[in-house]
Order: sequence, then C-alpha cells, then structure tokens
Amino acid sequence: MGAHTPCQRSQLMQSDLPKQNTRILFHAPGLAAHRPAMDLPHVLGVQPATMHSIQGLLTSHELTGNRGNIIHAEAPAKLFKRDPLGSAYGNIGKLHKHLGDAFADRMAELFDMIVISMANFIRPDHSVENLGHALVALDGRVPFIVLGAGLQGRHELSAIRRGSVDTIGVINERAALFGVRGEETCGWLHKHGFKKAEVLGCPSLYVYPQSIMLLDPTAARQKGANASVMTAGHLAIKQGNIVRRGTDLVRALAGTDASYVMQDEFIRYPGLRHRPCIYSDGNSQFDSGFMNAWLTERYKRPVSFRNYYYFNESGAWRQSALRHDVFIGDRFHGGVAALQAGLPTIFLKEDNRVGELTDYFALPALSISQFTELGLAKTLEKMLDDGKITLMKTRYRQRFRHFRKRMKEQGLTVVSRLPD
Repeated sequence: MGAHTPCQRSQLMQSDLPKQNTRILFHAPGLAAHRPAMDLPHVLGVQPATMHSIQGLLTSHELTGNRGNIIHAEAPAKLFKRDPLGSAYGNIGKLHKHLGDAFADRMAELFDMIVISMANFIRPDHSVENLGHALVALDGRVPFIVLGAGLQGRHELSAIRRGSVDTIGVINERAALFGVRGEETCGWLHKHGFKKAEVLGCPSLYVYPQSIMLLDPTAARQKGANASVMTAGHLAIKQGNIVRRGTDLVRALAGTDASYVMQDEFIRYPGLRHRPCIYSDGNSQFDSGFMNAWLTERYKRPVSFRNYYYFNESGAWRQSALRHDVFIGDRFHGGVAALQAGLPTIFLKEDNRVGELTDYFALPALSISQFTELGLAKTLEKMLDDGKITLMKTRYRQRFRHFRKRMKEQGLTVVSRLPD
C-alpha cells in the first residue's frame, strides 16, 4: 500500500508481546447472554427467555445496549487466534469494581492481553470514566489495545466529559495500540495532543473478508426498482413525533419493498411496552401490520415496511439480510452485518460516524436526500457499478493487510483470510 498519513503510521512504542494462544479478555458486550453470579468453572450464561413484548425485550437489550454493539464487539473475539478456554468477554470497569485492590493481580494471573472494542464513545452525552479508572488500576500489568474508537459529531474538547477526556489520556499513554475508525477521529485526537491514535477502521469489517471480496451486485442492479431492500435508521420518537432523520428515510423508501431493522429506537415508543405479542422471538420480527399503522399515525403519512426486525444475535441478522437484494440504510453496523453476509450494501451517510468509515474503506455511500432524488433503480446503478465495487475491493484488500500487519506487531494473529 502507498505511504500512510500521520494518522495511519504506527505511533507504537514496542513492549513485551503476548504469546500465541493468547488468553484474551475482550472488553465489549459481544453476546446477549446473562452473566452467571456464581463463582463456578464450566458454567455458561443463559440466553434471555423467549420474549413477546417490548418490556420483555428490555432485559435482553440491556445486555448489549444498541444492537449494533454486537456487530463490532464480537469482531475481535472472532478475529484473533486465542486460547478459547482461557479467554472471555468481560467489562473491565465492572471487574475493577468487583475485585478492588486485587484487580491488577487477577488480570495478570488470568490474561495475557486485553482487547477493547470502543465504537463512537467520544461525544458529550457519554462517559467512559470507569474504563479509565480500571486501566489506571491495571498499572501496566497486562498489555491492552483499543480498536474502533470514534468521534460522534464535531465538538470541542471542552464539550466532552472530563472523565472521558481523562480516559482518552490514559489510553494514549498506556495502550499498546490506539486504533480509531477514520481520519476525522484521528485528526481530532492528534489536534488535542493524543498522538498515539492511528486509523485502522472498525474491526467488524475484517471478520468475513471472503463475503466482501466475493460480493456481486449484478442481480441487485438488474432488479432495479423491484429490488428488495433491508434498511435501518433512526425511526425514533421525540415529543410524540418521528425525528426528521427517520421521516426522511421513510420518504426515500416510499413505494419500495423494504424491511426495517430496529437497533434501539423502539425502547422509547410510548404506550407499547406491555402490548402482548408485538414481537416474535422465533423469527426476530415485530408485528409489521401493527407497527406500520402505529408509525403512520405519528408520521401522518403512510409507513409501510414489509418486516420490522430486532436481532438478539448476529447470525440471525446476517441470515435475514440474505432474504433481500440489497442493504441501503442509515446505521453503519447494520450495513456491516449485511456486508458480512455478502449482501450488496449502500450506506446512507448522514453523519461523520458513517462518513469517515465509508471513506476509509471506499464503501458505497450517499446522503438520504441524494438517494431520494435518484430513486432506487438509479441509486443501484450508480452506487453499485463495477468501478465502485472494484475500488471498494481494492481498498479493502489494502486495509485488511495493513490491519493484519499491525495486529501481528502486537503479537496477535488474525485468523480470517482474504480469498485468492
């Protein structure tokens, strides 16, 4: 690959590298499963019980938060060669609180590496203070890396909570590697003195390279306006109305055969929490007839999606994506789930979270207004043409190889492989 920008070049100070068959603690909610409270070996957390109401879904939802978290959080556990019996998911902030003064000793006894998958945590309304306290208490006993860190919105440093700024400082000082999503995040961090940050994209893009490299959009282009679309976005309700970004998406998809993936917006739908049988756990779907009528009443215009999905695990997400011809949506990890399944994917680029990642990987992307103006058929023709797909695959091959190289320099082996 060509010369890297300053944000892409290594800022790493070499430290002791972990051994192969590494015992890794993955800090992120990669599974929607309960954590057993008993201190026993050879036990697994159970899945949430079968659910049919939004109230019933809350327990499961709280295990991961926004379901997009599953896509990025499970990625490192699938990417790296590790000791499967000596590795685990865990929240190091909660472990620090539970173990107290014994935290660093126990971490050093049990793990060779900590991998932290972050997503867009640099924003005014979010704090990662507890993570910072845990990393300080770790006292260098176990090396750690950060992947996928991102900026949400465009803010001055003074707008970010003090605890988060302090945590960024700890990461910058102590992490073996500080991987961020894209050039905008990296530039912002460098501007404010956090020079270790380097652009590596999101780890979720590296899990299934075969799916991305073998992707073929020909059938979707040929179907044109008749293509079936999986979408995701922001059908959130505020002050009784769907937010503008959600209504824009509904308008853009009017008249198409589209299905919508919920990630967290339904949690705040007023008056629906206790409605029975609104959700079927067996097929990961809400009652589409009811949801269309309910959303239409609030939008004052027809809302008509074929299906409304909500996934408790990533495999169902990927397989459901394959029931469609294309993904066109306003949620980055919703698009990644589709790419992981090998589905042609177009990202609706409405903020810098999506923009810097689609730019880094040369993924097809346009705004909702551009999509509305073009319509489905012309969007497929323009955004999935052979030239754009060839560029995406060429860029992806470069990014994958660079990521694999940087991980090798940390003593981590990436097990996924590019096809020949």
